[in-house]
Amino acid sequence: MKWHRVKALLLKCYYLTINSPDRLCDMFYWPLIDLFVWGFASFYIKDISDVNVLSALLGGIILWVFVWRSSQDIAVYVLEDFWGKNLYHLFSSPVRFSEHLLSIITFSFFRALASGTFMALIASLLYSFSLFSFSPLVVGLSIFLLSLFGWTTGLFVTALIFRFGQRIQVLAWSTVWIIQPFSCVFYPLSSLPVWGQWIARLLPTTYIFENMRAMMLGHPVDYSTYAISFIISMIFFGIGLVVVHWSFQSARKMGMLEKGD
Repeated sequence: MKWHRVKALLLKCYYLTINSPDRLCDMFYWPLIDLFVWGFASFYIKDISDVNVLSALLGGIILWVFVWRSSQDIAVYVLEDFWGKNLYHLFSSPVRFSEHLLSIITFSFFRALASGTFMALIASLLYSFSLFSFSPLVVGLSIFLLSLFGWTTGLFVTALIFRFGQRIQVLAWSTVWIIQPFSCVFYPLSSLPVWGQWIARLLPTTYIFENMRAMMLGHPVDYSTYAISFIISMIFFGIGLVVVHWSFQSARKMGMLEKGD
C-alpha cells in the first residue's frame, strides 16, 4: 500500500464533494432537517407528558449520522466511478483496491465528523443540548463503533454493486434505514417484538444506544456493552472485507469494470 496513492484518491473524493451541491447537501441540509423535526417533536412531547425525551432523541439522531454517512458514502463514492465510467481506468493504474477502499473509508469518516459537529453545534444553539454532557470517552467510543459498523454496511452494499452492477444502486441509500428500526436509536430494546429483539441483539449499534439511554437515567457507564459492540462489529467488518474483495475479483473476471455497468 502506497500512501501517496491514498492521498491522491482522497483528493479525488474531496474535489468530487466540494464541486457537487448534492454532496454538500447530504452533509448539512438533511442532518439539519432531522434536528428540526426531532427537536420540535420532542418539545411537543415534553409539553404533553412528564417524560423528557429531548436528550434521547437528539443524542440518537446526532450519533446515528456516523452510521448513515459512513455507510452511504462508501457505496456512493464507488458508484461515482461507475457513473463516470472510471473503474477501468482507475484499476488499470497502479492503484490497488485496498488503497481505494481506505481512501473512501477515511474520507467518509471526515464527512461524518463534519456533519456530526455541525449537528452538535445546532443542537446546542437551538435546544441547549450538549452531546458532551456524556463523558468524552463514551462519545469517542460511540462515534468509533458506529462508524465501524457504518463502514461494514457500506462494504456489503459495495460488494453487491460490484456483483450486480448499478441496477441495485438504490441500496446505497436505503440499506442503513432498513437497519435503523432494529438499532434502538430512539426507543429501548424492550419496545421491539420478540423476533425484532433477536435481530437487534445481533447489531452492534443496539448496545451503544441502550447504554446511552441507561446513562441518561443515571446508571453508570457499562463498558462491557462497548466490548460486545466492538467484537460484533469486527466480526462483521472482517466478513465484509472478504465479501467485497471476492465481489471485486469476480467483477474483474466478468468484465464489469470495463463495461462500467
